[in-house]
Amino acid sequence: MNFRAAVLHRPNQPMTVETVSLGALKPGDALVRIRAAGLCHTDLEVIEGQLAYPMPIVLGHEAAGTIEEVGPEVAGLRPGDPVVLSWNPHCGHCFYCEQDQPILCESYLRLGPQAVQFDGTARLSLGGGPLHHLMFLGAFAEYCVVPAQSAVKVPSEIPFDRACLIGWA
Repeated sequence: MNFRAAVLHRPNQPMTVETVSLGALKPGDALVRIRAAGLCHTDLEVIEGQLAYPMPIVLGHEAAGTIEEVGPEVAGLRPGDPVVLSWNPHCGHCFYCEQDQPILCESYLRLGPQAVQFDGTARLSLGGGPLHHLMFLGAFAEYCVVPAQSAVKVPSEIPFDRACLIGWA
């Protein structure tokens, strides 16, 4: 699948809208059609080079949309469901997750700065090379692939341009 995304190649340079590629979903992935995304100060810090992340990268971690497709191990989500995206997924099995402190998840803290998913890979590619994504999301795109736990169902009455702010709050 190919779609458009705003890609940052270098700090202090404009993002460019480019066609990116997505391979097959992994078992626990959810593909989300982005309907609204907010620009956060964290995104600006990456753009300005104050936060170092691997490049090229798709930023955006305040987002809402609809489920397009899910991997075979995903339960509770189906195509068409409206969702808010959470920027803070957790592995569920490290010391901190088992102590009900998922905000301190060892895998999240280790892999987040690498801008990859929990299996250590990027889900998108650009020109044959990996395309990184901020905070397990990369929502400045037509679609993004997230760990299914990051896609939180919300009532369809909530407008997407407001719902996108909930994931960060």
